[in-house]
Amino acid sequence: MQLIDFFKVLSNPVRLRSLNLLAYRYPDSLCVCDFMELLDYSQTMVSRHFKQFRDLGLVTTEQKDQWVHYRLNKNMPENRWELLHTCLQQAAEESPYKDDIKSLSSLKEHC
Repeated sequence: MQLIDFFKVLSNPVRLRSLNLLAYRYPDSLCVCDFMELLDYSQTMVSRHFKQFRDLGLVTTEQKDQWVHYRLNKNMPENRWELLHTCLQQAAEESPYKDDIKSLSSLKEHC
């Protein structure tokens, strides 16, 4: 994974929000349907963003019935974990990231 690609992923608000939610839920996963509800995006849009995460090795996937579940990749290089953690720590103080976490805590199980 190239550093510039990592920062390109983080520079998109939807992707940063998604990673923030995954980091909050780590080591558990979130379903694509959860992101659809929390971020108010279509399944296609969510999947398009998560393809970039998969391509960079930031997430792993698990198929459960008809839905894909995403989890931060525990085998991500340590320096990427540290960069991600630092960025998300900063984001945790700002909206919409802190609002997303509040919404996540009241999210009902879908799948």
